Amino acid sequence: MRWPALLVVLAACATEPAPTAELAAARAAVEQAGPAVDYAPKELAAAQRKLSAAQGALARGENVQARRLAQEAEVDARLAWALSENERSRP
Repeated sequence: MRWPALLVVLAACATEPAPTAELAAARAAVEQAGPAVDYAPKELAAAQRKLSAAQGALARGENVQARRLAQEAEVDARLAWALSENERSRP
């Protein structure tokens, strides 16, 4: 009885779709945050590292990991952009 359930779980993992939308959103956010290198370099670097790791995970077929890393990269890039905008708007 346990084997069929295990096979269903494994099949579900194997059919995880590629996170193309998440990767595109992360790439766009990292690109938009480019000027943040002057004001939030650590956050921007973290976003770039996670985007690169997401692309590597996608290439290895690790779609769940790729999705998670792409989402994290987007959040980090948006944080870098927000910090940068905050600093640039100061008098």
